[in-house]
Amino acid sequence: MPDYKTNLLLGAGALALTHTLTLWGGSLVPEASAAPMILTAAGDEEGGEGGEGGGESGGGVPSSYALGSTDPNKWNYDATAVIDGYIAGAAGEYAAAAAEAVKLQAAIDAFLATPSADTLAAARAAWVAARPSYLVTETFRFYDGPIEAVEGELNSWPMNEAFVDYTKDDPKSGLINDPSFEATAATILAKNQTSDEADVTTGWHAIEFLLWGQDFSATGPGERPFTDYTPGTPETDKRRAYLKAVTDQLVTDLQGLAAAWQVNTAGSYAATFKALAPREAIGRIVNGMAILAGSELRSERMAVALDSGDQEDEQSCFSDTTKQDFVEDLKGIEIAYYGRYPTGGVAGVDTLMKTLNPERAAKLDALFTAATAALAALGDPWDQVLAAAPESPERQTAEAAVKALGDLASELKASGHDLGVLVQIPGL
Repeated sequence: MPDYKTNLLLGAGALALTHTLTLWGGSLVPEASAAPMILTAAGDEEGGEGGEGGGESGGGVPSSYALGSTDPNKWNYDATAVIDGYIAGAAGEYAAAAAEAVKLQAAIDAFLATPSADTLAAARAAWVAARPSYLVTETFRFYDGPIEAVEGELNSWPMNEAFVDYTKDDPKSGLINDPSFEATAATILAKNQTSDEADVTTGWHAIEFLLWGQDFSATGPGERPFTDYTPGTPETDKRRAYLKAVTDQLVTDLQGLAAAWQVNTAGSYAATFKALAPREAIGRIVNGMAILAGSELRSERMAVALDSGDQEDEQSCFSDTTKQDFVEDLKGIEIAYYGRYPTGGVAGVDTLMKTLNPERAAKLDALFTAATAALAALGDPWDQVLAAAPESPERQTAEAAVKALGDLASELKASGHDLGVLVQIPGL
């Protein structure tokens, strides 16, 4: 979903502008001539070398992720293998996501060529199958990576369905039913979240809505009829063009991200990342994991929805696959932490932690196991968990998952002390 509104609420009380702090004998003291930076709430023994506001769930990207120290030998470790593995892993995971999106594209092309109940079911199955390959890449968010430029057109939610197409309450609503609107990639992108962050026109959830329609079922997903795509009327023809355009854009965006992470391409983001000072790179890696677990998953996608009980706060509400979202996002964090990328096992952050703080490394192992089990135990579909009574077993299981994610994120944040990096998680 768009990260801005909720994150501002979560982070407003947790972030403050202060002077740069430098680690001195285990405590933090200000430097007289330091530039401003974003710092987590008082009491955190975290500092950096300056920063700027703005950004996503991380409460802003600091100008430096590296903690300062007067001891030149502090945090003296070799992170080369971890950083190289992360770059190769990001390239591989985005390439896999792009490949799965191409399969989705083929299934949608087949559906549009011959609309039927069977081809629509195949297109829906392809969407569900392609989605995990993107979700595991979300750990590469929340710093200045290439995903930040396109994430808003890839995965924004919640979605105001009526802005795009008809709804139960308004059968003539949306761009698709607007005779003056021509459905092209350019015009659809131009309308994305221009007036309201819920006016989502592109990405995974726009495709999801176009395939399933609104979900009014107590036990299953939406049931849009395949006849919505039978050619021959202005509305169905435009809907066909719209679905084709947003699917093609999804493929283009993911292919662009895969290219950006090619380390041997001059001027690529991967080449820039590899050239960073080691702890600057490690800081980005750990922040991506910690913020996804502690702010995005724990707060925005789970706690906010549990608090409201509103199905509109469910991420993949049209297909009823939100539990899959949770499970695969955590899997992506775990892959990055342990270096278990599809490209092959490489050194992960865990190898550094086992050397720098074996006790915390063991605790993180246990917390990853606990969080994985907690998410696996969630009820499915997620909208029925949201509808359950506050003291019901379904809700208690969900609250336990929220706590497990918070515990994991807190320990990832604490690992910053061992790694010598600033870790910022709004609200945690």
